[in-house]
Amino acid sequence: MSRKGKQNRSHAAAKADAPEWDVKVSRRGFVKASLAAGVIVGGSVLALDSKDGRQALQIAQTTQTATTTDPFAPQAITLNVNGVDYPVTVEPRDMLVNVIRDSIGLIGTKRPCNRMECGGCTVLIDDAPYNACQYIALRAVGKQILTTEAGVQSTASGAPAADPVVAALQSAFVENDGGQCGFCSPGEIMSAAALLKQNPNPTVDEIKAAQAGNLCRCGNYLKIIESIQTAATNLGGA
Repeated sequence: MSRKGKQNRSHAAAKADAPEWDVKVSRRGFVKASLAAGVIVGGSVLALDSKDGRQALQIAQTTQTATTTDPFAPQAITLNVNGVDYPVTVEPRDMLVNVIRDSIGLIGTKRPCNRMECGGCTVLIDDAPYNACQYIALRAVGKQILTTEAGVQSTASGAPAADPVVAALQSAFVENDGGQCGFCSPGEIMSAAALLKQNPNPTVDEIKAAQAGNLCRCGNYLKIIESIQTAATNLGGA
């Protein structure tokens, strides 16, 4: 037998021995099979209990909402500064000093170092002193914020009277030359206000401890202490 005849015979034998499932599938047949499978799966889903179906839908909707909400998007909030509510829009990263100065427009609060080293940005939040340059503005929602402007009667509608402690300190700083260049004075006054609100008759050591976080580049510390003592006396302290 020739080589060609042997090859044809071997091909025929292989075809005869092939399993029945080893067949070609046309494109139309594949599409029909896919549609049939979809109908079967869809029927299985519809057969599920309706309560489970609702729960699955709620979970899917919640997941979609969580993934589409931008955690860094600006937020509309209200800050109470010196007794007045200010509606502002802030980003989650905005610091309180920037919002007070740039958004609200109260520039008495200074921003000398912007890294919590000098105390020039000190404000009172619920009567406690904080460095506003490192205090996230969103944290201050619902709290009472006092700045150095609290010592002067505000012209804003519904604003309360000037804070008596801040006002007394401002007058004493002027009387005793507590501020030379004056750049640190707002922070010094607000730290002293926190002290006098808690302790109306502080000793010199207590004054030094309260003002330890405030730097005076002019080195006018003796006059600052004297100013705080004068304010304490004018407010009724010994």
